[in-house]
Amino acid sequence: MDKRFKPLSAIEQMEERRALFDELAAHPTLPVPAVVRKIRTTLRLTIAEYAKLCGVSARTLQDIERGESSPTLATADKLLKPVGMSVGAVVRKRP
Repeated sequence: MDKRFKPLSAIEQMEERRALFDELAAHPTLPVPAVVRKIRTTLRLTIAEYAKLCGVSARTLQDIERGESSPTLATADKLLKPVGMSVGAVVRKRP
């Protein structure tokens, strides 16, 4: 847990997670780097902590969040798995 923040109670954590899932559901076309960063910051984890939780290197996670590298489907799945999400496809509306 990122030490810059006051610890949240269990109820507050659940409220934060519900708000996160609602926000992600409302914007299904967000790019993977934005989704991963949003998840990590909402959970109040550092890059190293979230990378260890997901089973990827901290450098890989950092590069993905910055948009410097594109994750493989397997890596994207690893990054979403801790919050119960998986990689999927969304049909974009044409303008």
